[in-house]
Amino acid sequence: MKSVIAFISEQYLVLFFIIALGVKLYVFNTYITKTTWSGQYMNGIICGYVSAAIVFSPLFFIRKHKNKIALTVALVFSLLLLVDTVYLSYFGALPTIGLLGSLGQTQDVGPAIADLIKWRYIFFFVDIIFVALFGKIINDSVKKIKGKYNIGRSDIKAAWAALALTLIAFWFTLIPIGLNTLVEVFNRGYDTVSNSQYYGVLMAHAIDVTRYIRQETTRLSSAQEKALATWVKDNKPKQATGKYTGVAKGKNIIMIQVESLGGFVIDQKINDKEITPSLNKLSAQAQFYPNEKFLIGAGHTSDTDFVSNSSYFPLPDAATFVRFGQDKFTSLPSTLTKNGYSAYAYHGFNRNFWNRNVALKSLGYQKFYAADNYPKDWTINMGLNDGDFLSNTADFIKQQPKPSFSYVITLSSHVPFSTNDKTSALGVNKDAYPDQVGGYLEDINYTDRMLGQFFEKLKKENLYDDSLIMVYGDHTPVLPAFSAGTINYNPESVQEQEVPLLIKLPNETTGETHPNEGNHLDITPTILDLAGIKTNQLMFGQSLFAGDKNTMKICDDGSQMPYFNNGSGDCKSTIEDEKTISSLIIRYNQFNNPSK
Repeated sequence: MKSVIAFISEQYLVLFFIIALGVKLYVFNTYITKTTWSGQYMNGIICGYVSAAIVFSPLFFIRKHKNKIALTVALVFSLLLLVDTVYLSYFGALPTIGLLGSLGQTQDVGPAIADLIKWRYIFFFVDIIFVALFGKIINDSVKKIKGKYNIGRSDIKAAWAALALTLIAFWFTLIPIGLNTLVEVFNRGYDTVSNSQYYGVLMAHAIDVTRYIRQETTRLSSAQEKALATWVKDNKPKQATGKYTGVAKGKNIIMIQVESLGGFVIDQKINDKEITPSLNKLSAQAQFYPNEKFLIGAGHTSDTDFVSNSSYFPLPDAATFVRFGQDKFTSLPSTLTKNGYSAYAYHGFNRNFWNRNVALKSLGYQKFYAADNYPKDWTINMGLNDGDFLSNTADFIKQQPKPSFSYVITLSSHVPFSTNDKTSALGVNKDAYPDQVGGYLEDINYTDRMLGQFFEKLKKENLYDDSLIMVYGDHTPVLPAFSAGTINYNPESVQEQEVPLLIKLPNETTGETHPNEGNHLDITPTILDLAGIKTNQLMFGQSLFAGDKNTMKICDDGSQMPYFNNGSGDCKSTIEDEKTISSLIIRYNQFNNPSK
């Protein structure tokens, strides 16, 4: 018994930090990632506590400066949880080691991120503050107790026993979860949030680091490359056609990606004013997909750039544009340029943000107009205001060689959703709504009004009626639940996954609505179908106007995800297989594998 007391008195601060970190991980899984009460939740909590013990257990063997090292380790993991929390609130995912190359982006979004840091996050440092204030008093008290009861140093065997118990507890924690499941996580790379809910956030980061090291130190053998090419050959569906195939052949194409445009604002009002009057009008004159699903991974908005331009899945653990932006992608712009189109991209922000300057060129864009190509005027949120940006972009598109493909990326409706007198036409009382909601409604209304002016300018330049114009949201905004005017938004519902997609065919004046169809993978094959262009490139989506829907199947679980006909197993497993193939092609630059 005396040896146990000696061990506790010597390791008291280490044991305290183990318990404190376990509590923080419990709070993180319960209130940050909001895991529901289930087996998954319990597994995450148990793994959290045990992984906290593993993190600190090496300190059992340290004699000199033990408490200082323990304090430093506790501070590091407190900072990690703070970063995880803020990053999750901004991107809806946890940061990965593959994003280390993206750290340069933080200086550009610093104000937006800083606005997400709340005073309540000081909770992650309560144990640090407590020890800093009372550590000396506690340490002196422990020494007095040891002296009073003549307790010496603990035996090294006690440290080994504690470590053994920790590892045994960890092993028996993994067994009910399923070791086979863990192997599958490593092989397929599920998203970091799901991993944190199932294994705890520390284990999720460990999985991420292990996978990253393995990927960076391995290469596909010639046999693996051949097997990959064989899979593509055997599974790739034929390019489908439909009633609108070739309707935009030789026509100019304008693809507009609107920042944080959620489907829940379309055809809605606040203060008896339409929130998106321009898009409401366009939806009645175009092919309207109100419930299109977006796909993003660790690269967030840049993933939308990649998915919509390539019809490949995003990576869950890295920004494709940053990690693999120099690779030669098969893509929409590269295919269009091979068929006589000019392909230019337009964005009113820094050209190196998300490595766009490199990645857009790899996609096949011949020119990229960024902030340095536009007049220096007033900014809103991250970049040049959408009014000046879109007006100048219309001038650039007019000068672009025809037929032209123009990729336009707006920005004014970006977090932190700040407003001014020019962006406050709805008269929203921001204090009446949760964080950032009022600012978002005003900003998305401003962007919509600027799109209306953009359309009018295109009409004056004879670039509207006879062009194929596509407008879609890159992703939904990260907002809490709220009610405003006719809007009732619940981020826990399917609304959080839906963005609008509007496709105005050349000379179209009467539109049609297609509920519950489409996702960003379908954008590239849809445009190629409408342009009447054939390609042999692999695409994981299909044309939204495909007459032969048998070329691909659609999941019936509400995800509206297309998957290949000859995939094996159920919808979920088949799509996971496709994501794995997509990931291998991206990671090992197999887009132009000659064996395919």
